[in-house]
Amino acid sequence: MIYLRGGTTRFAREEAAVLETACEANGMTFLCPDPGALGAEARSAAAVTTLFDERTVTYAFARGTGVRVLLAALSAWLRQLPRRPSPVAAMVLCAPVTASGEPGAPLYEAADPFSGELTALGVPTLVINDTGNRMGAGFEALRHAMHASVLVEETVSRHGHGASGASLLHAVWERAATFFSNASGSEFGRMRGPELEVGFHKAGELRLLPNVAAEAADVLVSAYGLLSHSRETHIRRMVDHPGTLVWARSGGLLVGCSHIRADGKWGACGTVPEYRGYGIGFRLARAGLRQVRDQFVEVGQNATHGLRLVLGCGFRPLHDESLVRTVLRTAVHREIEPVGSDALGFVYRRKREGGKDTGPLRLCLHASRPAVA
Repeated sequence: MIYLRGGTTRFAREEAAVLETACEANGMTFLCPDPGALGAEARSAAAVTTLFDERTVTYAFARGTGVRVLLAALSAWLRQLPRRPSPVAAMVLCAPVTASGEPGAPLYEAADPFSGELTALGVPTLVINDTGNRMGAGFEALRHAMHASVLVEETVSRHGHGASGASLLHAVWERAATFFSNASGSEFGRMRGPELEVGFHKAGELRLLPNVAAEAADVLVSAYGLLSHSRETHIRRMVDHPGTLVWARSGGLLVGCSHIRADGKWGACGTVPEYRGYGIGFRLARAGLRQVRDQFVEVGQNATHGLRLVLGCGFRPLHDESLVRTVLRTAVHREIEPVGSDALGFVYRRKREGGKDTGPLRLCLHASRPAVA
């Protein structure tokens, strides 16, 4: 499930926590991009379309200004792939905010083509409005853009809920889950995939656990295939340098791991091929972020799954070449060769350890880092 919050308020953070917990409890992948990474409309749409995955059933939950971002991404998808079905099976839009931020304002200035695109998608949609929210007229803008045939409206009241709104958030989630089940014709959020145990080892511990380091290296070599560093290189990086290994086991078997250097550079993250498709990479990444908040990672320009992973976990792609150079000089002591820029950020090449070319890369930072504020 993709969650697009409208900002970084306490309520948005609490809602994200409720949704993440519910998704993990039901074996679902939870994607929550950093709203600060969604700037201009073209960048926002490009970032969200990267999160779409046609291989799985995807649901979307958006709040406030996140609604505009989601609809723009769906519209962009249809323009690029007009004969493909919607990548989103159903969506819930909470307290939608119109383009101008005023009740009753049109959703976008280019209303006519946008309306046609959204109507063509025909995504079942539930619009939930809080009675304490003055943006209820946003529903009429959505009705105009999408036609009533795919919209259901519901009102949720804050009355009787605590100051934190925790019970309200759970009530909204229960209503959303019911809607998703009805729209898909199956039980939404049914547990699937293996039960996982997730844990951590510091470099000092790994020196005393050579078998664990060897297991982790085997997982990473299996995950990256021909693009992997050697088994010995992975072991050396995990054992000889300060950092954290995040691991996931199923029935005692190591099925995925992620290595984070002490300076926050994401060294590697992988899942053995037989366990792919269960969101284990997202679990590892989020567990790592709880241990090391400030992180950065290099991702191949066209590495769709890698970009989906890092953007879905709240990393922010960098568009500023000078900032990219500054981070990399400090982190990997390498100069870069600029390739260009697009809606998903600045693209460059550099030399890998051993002298080989990396191919085109992007640099993504976690949003808590002051450098990307």
